[in-house]
Amino acid sequence: MRTPLLLSACIFISALGVLSRIAHGAPTDIDVTGDVVGNTIFAGVTFNSDSTTTESRCTWNTTVISDKKHEPYSFTVRNGITYRWYVRTCAPTVAGQPYALSFHWIPVIAESTLAEQAAAHSWNTLPVPFVNTAPPTQRALVKLPMWWWVTSSSWRTVSTTAWIPTPRGIVTVTVTAKPNTLLVNPGDTEAANNGKFTCSGPGRAWRESDGDDAKSNCMYTYEHSSSRKTWNASVAIRWSVSWKSNLGKKGTLPSVTTTRRIPVVVGEIQALVTE
Repeated sequence: MRTPLLLSACIFISALGVLSRIAHGAPTDIDVTGDVVGNTIFAGVTFNSDSTTTESRCTWNTTVISDKKHEPYSFTVRNGITYRWYVRTCAPTVAGQPYALSFHWIPVIAESTLAEQAAAHSWNTLPVPFVNTAPPTQRALVKLPMWWWVTSSSWRTVSTTAWIPTPRGIVTVTVTAKPNTLLVNPGDTEAANNGKFTCSGPGRAWRESDGDDAKSNCMYTYEHSSSRKTWNASVAIRWSVSWKSNLGKKGTLPSVTTTRRIPVVVGEIQALVTE
Protein backbone atom coordinates (compact mmCIF):
# COMPACT_ATOMS: atom_id res chain seq x y z
CA MET A 1 0.00 0.00 0.00
CA ARG A 2 1.48 3.32 -0.97
CA THR A 3 2.03 6.08 1.52
CA PRO A 4 0.44 9.48 0.79
CA LEU A 5 2.41 11.55 -1.72
CA LEU A 6 2.99 15.04 -0.44
CA LEU A 7 4.69 18.34 -1.14
CA SER A 8 8.21 18.87 0.13
CA ALA A 9 7.73 22.48 1.33
CA CYS A 10 5.20 25.30 1.56
CA ILE A 11 5.93 29.00 1.11
CA PHE A 12 3.46 31.42 2.70
CA ILE A 13 3.64 35.04 1.53
CA SER A 14 1.41 38.09 1.49
CA ALA A 15 -0.94 38.53 -1.44
CA LEU A 16 0.82 41.85 -2.06
CA GLY A 17 3.78 39.96 -3.43
CA VAL A 18 1.61 38.28 -6.08
CA LEU A 19 3.38 35.84 -8.42
CA SER A 20 6.59 37.83 -8.74
CA ARG A 21 7.67 36.45 -5.36
CA ILE A 22 7.24 32.76 -6.22
CA ALA A 23 10.21 30.65 -5.19
CA HIS A 24 11.80 29.51 -8.45
CA GLY A 25 13.13 26.12 -9.39
CA ALA A 26 11.96 22.54 -9.00
CA PRO A 27 12.17 20.87 -5.58
CA THR A 28 15.20 18.73 -4.87
CA ASP A 29 13.28 16.27 -2.67
CA ILE A 30 9.68 15.15 -2.37
CA ASP A 31 8.36 14.33 1.09
CA VAL A 32 6.20 11.20 1.38
CA THR A 33 4.75 11.76 4.82
CA GLY A 34 1.10 12.64 5.31
CA ASP A 35 -1.08 15.33 6.82
CA VAL A 36 -4.27 14.02 8.42
CA VAL A 37 -7.15 15.85 10.10
CA GLY A 38 -9.73 13.57 11.67
CA ASN A 39 -10.77 11.05 9.04
CA THR A 40 -9.63 13.22 6.12
CA ILE A 41 -6.22 12.90 4.55
CA PHE A 42 -4.88 15.78 2.44
CA ALA A 43 -3.14 13.74 -0.23
CA GLY A 44 -0.46 15.83 -1.86
CA VAL A 45 -0.76 18.78 0.51
CA THR A 46 0.97 19.64 3.74
CA PHE A 47 0.22 22.72 5.84
CA ASN A 48 3.22 23.72 7.91
CA SER A 49 2.50 27.31 8.91
CA ASP A 50 -1.20 27.81 8.37
CA SER A 51 -2.86 24.91 10.18
CA THR A 52 -5.67 27.09 11.51
CA THR A 53 -6.87 28.00 8.01
CA THR A 54 -9.86 25.99 6.87
CA GLU A 55 -10.23 24.89 3.27
CA SER A 56 -13.62 26.61 3.00
CA ARG A 57 -11.68 29.89 2.75
CA CYS A 58 -9.10 28.59 0.29
CA THR A 59 -8.90 28.10 -3.48
CA TRP A 60 -6.43 26.10 -5.57
CA ASN A 61 -5.15 27.09 -9.00
CA THR A 62 -2.46 25.80 -11.32
CA THR A 63 0.38 28.21 -12.00
CA VAL A 64 3.82 28.33 -13.62
CA ILE A 65 7.38 28.92 -12.55
CA SER A 66 9.32 31.37 -14.69
CA ASP A 67 12.71 33.05 -14.35
CA LYS A 68 15.67 34.10 -16.49
CA LYS A 69 17.31 30.67 -16.29
CA HIS A 70 14.34 28.53 -17.36
CA GLU A 71 11.50 28.51 -19.82
CA PRO A 72 8.13 28.78 -18.03
CA TYR A 73 7.16 25.40 -16.63
CA SER A 74 4.59 23.96 -14.24
CA PHE A 75 5.59 20.28 -14.02
CA THR A 76 8.46 18.32 -12.56
CA VAL A 77 9.16 14.59 -12.25
CA ARG A 78 10.63 12.91 -9.20
CA ASN A 79 11.06 9.15 -8.82
CA GLY A 80 8.81 8.55 -11.79
CA ILE A 81 5.97 10.67 -10.38
CA THR A 82 4.80 13.83 -12.15
CA TYR A 83 4.07 16.87 -9.99
CA ARG A 84 2.15 20.02 -10.98
CA TRP A 85 2.79 23.46 -9.44
CA TYR A 86 -0.23 24.97 -7.63
CA VAL A 87 -0.97 28.15 -5.73
CA ARG A 88 -3.26 27.94 -2.71
CA THR A 89 -4.97 31.23 -1.79
CA CYS A 90 -6.70 31.58 1.59
CA ALA A 91 -8.84 34.44 2.80
CA PRO A 92 -7.77 35.94 6.15
CA THR A 93 -9.53 34.99 9.36
CA VAL A 94 -9.49 38.62 10.48
CA ALA A 95 -10.80 41.44 8.28
CA GLY A 96 -8.06 43.70 6.96
CA GLN A 97 -5.35 41.05 7.13
CA PRO A 98 -3.57 39.97 3.92
CA TYR A 99 -4.47 36.85 1.99
CA ALA A 100 -2.12 33.92 2.47
CA LEU A 101 -0.55 32.31 -0.56
CA SER A 102 1.29 29.02 -0.54
CA PHE A 103 2.84 27.13 -3.43
CA HIS A 104 2.77 23.35 -3.71
CA TRP A 105 4.03 20.58 -5.92
CA ILE A 106 1.00 18.27 -6.15
CA PRO A 107 1.33 14.73 -7.56
CA VAL A 108 -0.68 13.94 -10.68
CA ILE A 109 -2.33 10.66 -9.68
CA ALA A 110 -5.37 8.61 -10.66
CA GLU A 111 -8.44 8.34 -8.45
CA SER A 112 -7.62 4.67 -7.79
CA THR A 113 -4.22 5.74 -6.43
CA LEU A 114 -5.88 8.38 -4.29
CA ALA A 115 -8.12 5.63 -2.94
CA GLU A 116 -5.03 3.65 -1.95
CA GLN A 117 -3.73 6.70 -0.09
CA ALA A 118 -6.97 6.96 1.89
CA ALA A 119 -6.96 3.22 2.52
CA ALA A 120 -3.40 3.33 3.81
CA HIS A 121 -4.56 5.78 6.47
CA SER A 122 -7.81 3.99 7.24
CA TRP A 123 -5.98 0.82 8.34
CA ASN A 124 -4.85 2.79 11.38
CA THR A 125 -8.44 3.68 12.25
CA LEU A 126 -9.99 0.21 11.97
CA PRO A 127 -10.90 -1.09 15.43
CA VAL A 128 -9.25 -4.17 16.85
CA PRO A 129 -12.16 -6.39 17.94
CA PHE A 130 -13.23 -6.12 21.57
CA VAL A 131 -14.19 -9.72 22.33
CA ASN A 132 -16.60 -11.22 24.83
CA THR A 133 -17.24 -14.88 25.58
CA ALA A 134 -19.58 -16.91 27.73
CA PRO A 135 -18.27 -18.61 29.78
CA PRO A 136 -15.18 -16.40 30.28
CA THR A 137 -12.08 -17.56 28.43
CA GLN A 138 -10.26 -18.41 31.65
CA ARG A 139 -13.13 -20.65 32.80
CA ALA A 140 -14.08 -22.54 29.64
CA LEU A 141 -15.45 -26.05 30.22
CA VAL A 142 -15.34 -29.24 28.23
CA LYS A 143 -18.69 -30.04 26.53
CA LEU A 144 -20.14 -26.62 27.40
CA PRO A 145 -20.62 -24.50 24.24
CA MET A 146 -18.75 -21.20 24.41
CA TRP A 147 -20.39 -18.14 22.84
CA TRP A 148 -18.17 -15.63 21.02
CA TRP A 149 -19.15 -12.08 20.07
CA VAL A 150 -17.66 -8.62 19.49
CA THR A 151 -19.03 -5.26 20.61
CA SER A 152 -20.86 -2.80 18.37
CA SER A 153 -17.91 -0.42 18.70
CA SER A 154 -15.82 -3.08 16.95
CA TRP A 155 -18.41 -4.09 14.34
CA ARG A 156 -19.05 -0.82 12.50
CA THR A 157 -18.43 0.86 9.18
CA VAL A 158 -15.32 3.05 8.97
CA SER A 159 -14.78 5.70 6.27
CA THR A 160 -11.77 7.82 5.32
CA THR A 161 -11.71 10.59 2.70
CA ALA A 162 -8.71 11.75 0.69
CA TRP A 163 -8.69 14.77 -1.58
CA ILE A 164 -6.36 16.46 -3.99
CA PRO A 165 -6.54 19.61 -6.14
CA THR A 166 -6.62 19.12 -9.91
CA PRO A 167 -7.18 21.44 -12.91
CA ARG A 168 -10.79 20.17 -12.84
CA GLY A 169 -11.21 21.19 -9.23
CA ILE A 170 -10.92 19.28 -5.96
CA VAL A 171 -11.19 15.51 -6.42
CA THR A 172 -12.25 13.54 -3.34
CA VAL A 173 -12.20 9.80 -2.83
CA THR A 174 -13.91 8.13 0.13
CA VAL A 175 -12.78 4.68 1.19
CA THR A 176 -15.29 2.64 3.19
CA ALA A 177 -14.41 -0.46 5.20
CA LYS A 178 -17.31 -2.67 6.29
CA PRO A 179 -17.03 -5.70 8.60
CA ASN A 180 -18.36 -8.82 6.88
CA THR A 181 -16.99 -11.89 8.68
CA LEU A 182 -15.86 -12.85 12.16
CA LEU A 183 -12.92 -15.28 12.12
CA VAL A 184 -12.64 -17.25 15.35
CA ASN A 185 -9.66 -19.38 16.26
CA PRO A 186 -10.53 -21.13 19.58
CA GLY A 187 -6.90 -22.21 19.93
CA ASP A 188 -8.00 -25.84 20.49
CA THR A 189 -4.77 -27.79 20.05
CA GLU A 190 -6.73 -31.05 20.25
CA ALA A 191 -8.89 -30.18 17.21
CA ALA A 192 -8.13 -30.07 13.49
CA ASN A 193 -6.90 -26.62 12.42
CA ASN A 194 -7.28 -25.49 16.05
CA GLY A 195 -11.05 -25.62 15.61
CA LYS A 196 -11.14 -22.47 13.48
CA PHE A 197 -14.57 -21.33 12.25
CA THR A 198 -16.29 -18.24 10.85
CA CYS A 199 -19.42 -16.27 11.74
CA SER A 200 -21.40 -14.14 9.31
CA GLY A 201 -21.97 -11.38 11.85
CA PRO A 202 -20.63 -10.06 15.16
CA GLY A 203 -22.16 -12.90 17.18
CA ARG A 204 -24.92 -12.56 19.77
CA ALA A 205 -24.26 -11.49 23.34
CA TRP A 206 -25.15 -14.16 25.91
CA ARG A 207 -27.54 -13.15 28.71
CA GLU A 208 -28.38 -14.98 31.90
CA SER A 209 -31.92 -15.46 30.62
CA ASP A 210 -30.50 -17.58 27.76
CA GLY A 211 -29.41 -20.32 30.15
CA ASP A 212 -27.19 -23.21 29.04
CA ASP A 213 -29.43 -24.58 26.28
CA ALA A 214 -29.74 -21.52 24.04
CA LYS A 215 -27.91 -21.48 20.71
CA SER A 216 -25.74 -18.85 19.06
CA ASN A 217 -24.61 -18.55 15.45
CA CYS A 218 -21.08 -18.06 16.78
CA MET A 219 -20.23 -20.74 19.32
CA TYR A 220 -17.65 -23.49 19.85
CA THR A 221 -17.54 -26.59 22.04
CA TYR A 222 -14.22 -27.81 23.42
CA GLU A 223 -14.02 -31.60 23.54
CA HIS A 224 -10.84 -31.77 25.59
CA SER A 225 -9.32 -30.01 28.56
CA SER A 226 -6.27 -27.79 28.10
CA SER A 227 -4.78 -29.60 31.12
CA ARG A 228 -4.31 -26.34 33.01
CA LYS A 229 -2.29 -24.96 30.10
CA THR A 230 -3.17 -21.76 28.29
CA TRP A 231 -4.28 -22.10 24.69
CA ASN A 232 -3.77 -19.20 22.31
CA ALA A 233 -7.11 -18.19 20.80
CA SER A 234 -7.81 -15.22 18.55
CA VAL A 235 -10.73 -13.37 17.00
CA ALA A 236 -10.42 -11.33 13.79
CA ILE A 237 -12.77 -9.14 11.78
CA ARG A 238 -12.47 -9.34 8.01
CA TRP A 239 -13.27 -6.00 6.37
CA SER A 240 -14.48 -5.51 2.79
CA VAL A 241 -13.11 -2.27 1.32
CA SER A 242 -14.58 -0.11 -1.44
CA TRP A 243 -14.04 3.42 -2.72
CA LYS A 244 -15.99 6.10 -4.58
CA SER A 245 -14.97 9.49 -5.95
CA ASN A 246 -16.96 12.69 -6.28
CA LEU A 247 -16.63 12.23 -10.05
CA GLY A 248 -18.68 9.04 -9.93
CA LYS A 249 -15.87 6.50 -10.29
CA LYS A 250 -15.72 3.61 -7.83
CA GLY A 251 -13.93 0.37 -7.15
CA THR A 252 -12.84 -2.17 -4.56
CA LEU A 253 -9.61 -2.80 -2.67
CA PRO A 254 -8.26 -6.00 -1.10
CA SER A 255 -9.94 -7.01 2.16
CA VAL A 256 -8.07 -6.59 5.45
CA THR A 257 -8.38 -8.08 8.93
CA THR A 258 -7.90 -6.77 12.46
CA THR A 259 -7.12 -9.37 15.13
CA ARG A 260 -7.14 -9.71 18.90
CA ARG A 261 -5.37 -12.61 20.62
CA ILE A 262 -6.94 -14.17 23.70
CA PRO A 263 -5.58 -16.74 26.21
CA VAL A 264 -8.01 -19.60 26.90
CA VAL A 265 -7.99 -22.16 29.69
CA VAL A 266 -10.38 -25.11 29.31
CA GLY A 267 -11.25 -27.06 32.43
CA GLU A 268 -13.20 -30.23 33.06
CA ILE A 269 -15.85 -30.95 35.65
CA GLN A 270 -15.01 -34.20 37.41
CA ALA A 271 -17.88 -36.52 38.30
CA LEU A 272 -18.03 -37.64 41.91
CA VAL A 273 -19.12 -41.26 42.39
CA THR A 274 -20.24 -42.47 45.85
CA GLU A 275 -21.61 -45.77 47.06
